[in-house]
Amino acid sequence: MKKTVVVAIVSILAAGALVFGAGDEAPEAPAAPEAPVLEMKIYADNWSWSPNTIRAKKGTRVILTIENRDSPHSFVLKAYRLKVALPQDKTTTVEFIADKAGTFVWKCGRPCGNGCPKMRGTLTVLDPEAAGS
Repeated sequence: MKKTVVVAIVSILAAGALVFGAGDEAPEAPAAPEAPVLEMKIYADNWSWSPNTIRAKKGTRVILTIENRDSPHSFVLKAYRLKVALPQDKTTTVEFIADKAGTFVWKCGRPCGNGCPKMRGTLTVLDPEAAGS
C-alpha cells in the first residue's frame, strides 16, 4: 500500500510539472504593442462626405462608421482595395489597416446622380519613420 501512495504522489507531481512547467523555461517575451486605433463617424449626404478628410499614422487600424442619409452610395478606396455598399438611411462600418503611406482619394463608386463625381474624400497616411529621415 505504501508503494501505491508513492506512485500516486510522483504521478501528481509529474502532471503538475507538465501543466505548470518545470521552471527552467525562458521568460515569456513581452507582447507586441497593439496598433493605434482611429475611429471616425462620416456622413454621406447630398453628394458629399462630412468630414471629407482622414489623417492617420501608418499602421493605424481605421474604423469608419459611415451614416448614409440619402440615396444608395458606396465607399471606394482603391489604394486599399475597398468597395463597400452604403444602403440608403443605414449605417455601415468600414475597417482597414492604414499600412501604405501617402495621400489617397476615396469616392462614391455608385452612379447616384449628378453630384456623384464630386463625392470625394482624402485619406492621408503619414509614415513617422520617413519623417525623421
